[in-house]
Amino acid sequence: MKKTLFLLLVLSASTIMGQTKNKKVTTFTIQTSAVCDMCEDLIVNKTLSYEKGVKYAEMNVETGELMVRFKNNKTSIEHLRNVISQLGYSADSIKADSTAYENLHFCCKAP
Repeated sequence: MKKTLFLLLVLSASTIMGQTKNKKVTTFTIQTSAVCDMCEDLIVNKTLSYEKGVKYAEMNVETGELMVRFKNNKTSIEHLRNVISQLGYSADSIKADSTAYENLHFCCKAP
């Protein structure tokens, strides 16, 4: 009886801890000015994959939408938008850094 009660308590605690852990991960979509595979590579593979707290990032190049899953206790959506802006791309309402934009490859500059 004690073992059963203990096992039930442990399972309940692990379930509660698992639910609390999931609330710290946020999924958000950012509209960017990215237009090609080189843009995707720079934003997703070379930058966001090394940002603290980012768990997953995927870009739809055709629409320019970037889906990011991140730990909200490690980073914020505002910080991620600023990182993208500093690369030379607009991110939602944040304009691209003009110096970084000028340094992008010609095919990465939005028409």
